[in-house]
Amino acid sequence: MARVLRLGARALAVLGVLVTILAVRAVGSARAELGRGDALREAGDLDAAILAYRRAARWYAPGNPYVPEALDRLAAIAEAAEAGGDRARALAAWRSVHGAIQSSRSFYVPHRDRLTAARDEIARLVAEGAPAGRAESARRRTRERLDAPERPRVAYALLALAGWIAWTAGAFVFAQTAIDEEDRLLGRPARLWGTVVVAGFGTFVLGLALA
Repeated sequence: MARVLRLGARALAVLGVLVTILAVRAVGSARAELGRGDALREAGDLDAAILAYRRAARWYAPGNPYVPEALDRLAAIAEAAEAGGDRARALAAWRSVHGAIQSSRSFYVPHRDRLTAARDEIARLVAEGAPAGRAESARRRTRERLDAPERPRVAYALLALAGWIAWTAGAFVFAQTAIDEEDRLLGRPARLWGTVVVAGFGTFVLGLALA
């Protein structure tokens, strides 16, 4: 029993390290893109700033403070653009809000209230740009497309599943074979199963992103 508990603790430690690395990467990348967007916005290059803010908002992780900041800046650009009569830029900004949130969904959708607001604004702006007499139908079709549930692509879902299996099984085998009784790493098994864990986790994340 003690050995099983020790192996379980080691597997959890490996998992904790991987999750921490991913979280640090997400926060750091979001912060960098947010700063890049601010610099571009101050320089007057709003189109490039929109892209940078969208990239920042895509780096979602629970508690990442830079994601809502990026979404706020996109909304501010959209509102300012519409006030200035630039409907195309307003649409681009709201679509970036929508796209960033959609791309960071997993088993739940973060910032659902912001997603709903973005859909409302996109549909309204599309309707305003429609030919006379077609505004309502344009708004309705746009909203239907935005509200339609996105089905995961089977191949990428299977890729994510395979990555998860490799990741979790590799972590368990790593804990069992790559660490001796004195808690020292054993070179060859550690390299082999460490590679399996990292590759499996990367495949899992890639599959989720593309599914």
